[in-house]
Amino acid sequence: MSQATSEHPEPILASWKISEVLGRYPVLLEELANLNPAFRQLRNPLLRRVQARLVTVAQAAEMAGLEPAELVRALNTAVGASVREDAPQRATDAPAAAPDWIDRAEVAVEFDARPLLARGEEPFAAIVRAAQGVPAGQVLQLRAPFDPLPLYDVLAGRGFAGWGRQIGERDWEVFFRNEGRPVRQPKAAPAAAPDPDWDAPTAVVTIDVSELVPPEPLVKILETLADLPAGGTLRVHHVRRPIHLYARLDEMGYPHETREPAPGRVELLIQKPAVSREALA
Repeated sequence: MSQATSEHPEPILASWKISEVLGRYPVLLEELANLNPAFRQLRNPLLRRVQARLVTVAQAAEMAGLEPAELVRALNTAVGASVREDAPQRATDAPAAAPDWIDRAEVAVEFDARPLLARGEEPFAAIVRAAQGVPAGQVLQLRAPFDPLPLYDVLAGRGFAGWGRQIGERDWEVFFRNEGRPVRQPKAAPAAAPDPDWDAPTAVVTIDVSELVPPEPLVKILETLADLPAGGTLRVHHVRRPIHLYARLDEMGYPHETREPAPGRVELLIQKPAVSREALA
């Protein structure tokens, strides 16, 4: 794997995820933060864990109002790599022209992600939860300091069409319309007995996220935990260890254990404390 100090660093492509860029060239974290105010949120470890693995270099450039080629060139220059002029420069399926439904759309839910982001909180799961309350044919109206490109694909998988426009400096208005299309639901798994190492949890809920694509497993798990009664236990069937989830669970004070009963099969047991950290404070 190439490093920033290598004699011949590997050129960064517009199609790379930001997590891949920072994994190969950690020194670029500060380079990005200093390059554009939109990237300063990457200094927050929580936001970096979630957003960096969702967004490509091209998408990050568009969020910051930069040309993708400009960001690719700046990153490669910083690590001393040659610039690939033939690299793909755009990576978004968000429509450029306003859809015909935009003028007659009925807004069912409004969500402003800017305060959460300003506090260093990750609004992704909350936005997806808000979208669940939008009836077919109606719209979720989102405000954000950038065009939330990964959300287009995630909510499209839940039957939404999206379109956004910039209405001010670091101010985007994005509309997600529930198209009423059938949405594939994760498979329901039979309830399993609680882990004997834990003292008879009051409730056991089992979900299977093995057929969901990232970041939907993370969102589904956090949504289910939010609805889980205090003292309850969540058992998750997965195909891989949810590395990005562990730090969040530790931060929330949720004990967890992971097993791999077979290749390509992972079981995660999460206990929701009977008393929250806030109540103990």
